[in-house]
This record gives sequence, C-alpha cells and structure tokens, in this order.
Amino acid sequence: MKFRLFLLFLFVVQLIQSPASFAQRVIPDDDQQLLYEIYKELVGYKTTGSEQNNTIAVEGMAAWLQAAGFPAQEIFIGGALPHKGNLVARLRGTGAKEPIILMAHIDVVEAEREDWNMDPFVLHEVDEYFYGRGTLDDKAMSAIFLANLMRYKRDGVLPNRDIVVALTSDQEGAAATAFTGCWITSLD
Repeated sequence: MKFRLFLLFLFVVQLIQSPASFAQRVIPDDDQQLLYEIYKELVGYKTTGSEQNNTIAVEGMAAWLQAAGFPAQEIFIGGALPHKGNLVARLRGTGAKEPIILMAHIDVVEAEREDWNMDPFVLHEVDEYFYGRGTLDDKAMSAIFLANLMRYKRDGVLPNRDIVVALTSDQEGAAATAFTGCWITSLD
C-alpha cells in the first residue's frame, strides 16, 4: 500500500512540475534519416548504471516528440529515481480497440573505452553494420518505436487504438524503476 501511495505521489509531482526544457529539433523529411538521427543521438547517451543520466536521454527523446507535434500531456517522463527516468508517449487513436504498449529499454551495460576499438558511445557504421553500446540491445528498437510514432503523427494516421511507447531505464540493473512510468500512465 505504501509503495502505491509513493507511486501516486511521484505521478502528482510529475503533473505539477513543468516539463523539462527541450532543445528545438529539426525533423528530417526523409524517414530513414529521421530514424538514423534519433538512433545516433540515443547511442550517444551514456546510459550505464555508473553514469546515472538515463533521464537526460529520455528528455532528449521527448524533445524529438515535441518537435514532431506531440503535446506535453501526451509525453510523460518519470520514475522512482531522478536519474532513471522513463519516457511514456501516447499517440491517441479512435479507441475502438484497447491500447497497445511498445516497450524498449535505453539503459546499457558498462562499456570501458579501452575495451573497444572505437568509442562505444558514438554510432559507427562499418561495412553496413552499426557499432556502439546498445546498438542492438535495445537502443535500435527504442529509435524505431519513436521514429514510427513520429511518422504516424506527421502523416495524420488515426489508429483504431492508442499507441503507447515506453522507453524504460532499468532493465540492465535491478529493474526496480523500469515499469513505474508505464504503470502510472496506464491509470487514465
């Protein structure tokens, strides 16, 4: 019971606080370029347990959504720990069917520069392959979900259900905060 009250408290605090200041983004017209830009930026965030900056990464992803025209009330950033923020964004549909949640995590395991041939927090493309920490697990999926949500918004797609994208920040750790944002957002 105390845990649920704590989560409700966090939700109320998030509603009261003004949204983070987001840098204005320029949305590429080309869909592949849009995906690449999001992917490149996301790989560039050091979202390891020791860096404690996952919230900064989801704020960056929220800036893409805002630039694509998502209203602030459809974007939620929060979680049980200030440095492990989750992003939940919703594209409203007709409501004919139940919402669907597309979830991916943005945190990655530690990566020491001396253990890599290249900087692990820079997206590298070599022989049509991408290299960098999290390029497959799971920042690619995160970028794909966001880019598609933005395309649907741009193209005026009205799905038969709400599409909710949740980017979580604690899959690689204790997973204590990974689902907080999703659970709270599902209450409306």
